[in-house]
Amino acid sequence: MTQYIDMTEGLVPVPRPDFHFYVHNAFEWRTGEDLHTLMKAFDKEKHTYWVWFVPGEKDTTYEICFYRPQVEGSFVLDMVEYKNGKRVTK
Repeated sequence: MTQYIDMTEGLVPVPRPDFHFYVHNAFEWRTGEDLHTLMKAFDKEKHTYWVWFVPGEKDTTYEICFYRPQVEGSFVLDMVEYKNGKRVTK
């Protein structure tokens, strides 16, 4: 006979860390929590764009200086390059 142990007893929910994504190209920028949706929107534009991880909720206000979010802990996740309207893959 198989016995099962209830591993959920006494567990405490872990809060989701607050962060969002900041995506920009030379012409526009957007923020959001759904990276796939953001990248899909920028792929339609067919311009090189950068994806940033930014600590804090998406409604947080902060300065952008030379396309860089001025938030401690922010970093570039990826740069998606387009040349002549085509995505560059290496």
